[in-house]
Amino acid sequence: LGPLQEPLLPCHRLDRVTSGLMAVAKSREAASEMALLLRERRVHKYYVALAAGKPKKKQGRVIGDMARSRRGQWMLTRERSNPAVTHFVSAALSEGGGCHAFLLKPATGRTHQLRVALKSLGAPVLGDPRYAASSAGCEARAYLHAAAMRLPGGRPSLTAGGRPCTVLCPPVGEAAGSRFVSAAFSAWWESTFEGAVSEAGGDAFYDSSLVGGLEYHSHARGEVLSSWFAGTPVAS
Repeated sequence: LGPLQEPLLPCHRLDRVTSGLMAVAKSREAASEMALLLRERRVHKYYVALAAGKPKKKQGRVIGDMARSRRGQWMLTRERSNPAVTHFVSAALSEGGGCHAFLLKPATGRTHQLRVALKSLGAPVLGDPRYAASSAGCEARAYLHAAAMRLPGGRPSLTAGGRPCTVLCPPVGEAAGSRFVSAAFSAWWESTFEGAVSEAGGDAFYDSSLVGGLEYHSHARGEVLSSWFAGTPVAS
């Protein structure tokens, strides 16, 4: 990280049950730039999740206003005056005991948005104490993880030389939970993200540890493609 002239400044937040990648700024200029990009929806964030149930649809978009419900929960409504929007794709895990893996790309940032989106699909996050209480007692954690973030170019205060940058953060180690480090999930992760990394413009970094979330290491497989997951609901 090098010497810090100011305290690290959080740029966004994660739900308490969510692990993974989080951006913090080393300067007020960087924090301001990041806030602008987030408002303009130019930062592409990807999450991965596991669910025990089969979703109502395999891929697509979940959209609707969110309203407070009982016991600290939120619910999706049919209104669209200020909707939460989540794009997703899913796949059944081979040898995953009936689990489905989800790649989620939120277009908005509402409280509990991804958790509510999966609940509305009939496939709540496995182990979620608020939206999947029946599985929470049997699982080590809620299986929702911030997996990747893509930053556009032209912002020297954010990335080296102002180049486009992508950071990947796989769930690893004991804290990740047994299902996130299973062979079935690992195979899905590789098949999902492998094609998104290639010899093209921009920088890619791979976070090797959930603990060292601010220390990134060059990804041995090259730089990021100019586009990810083309032709799918989670394209960027």
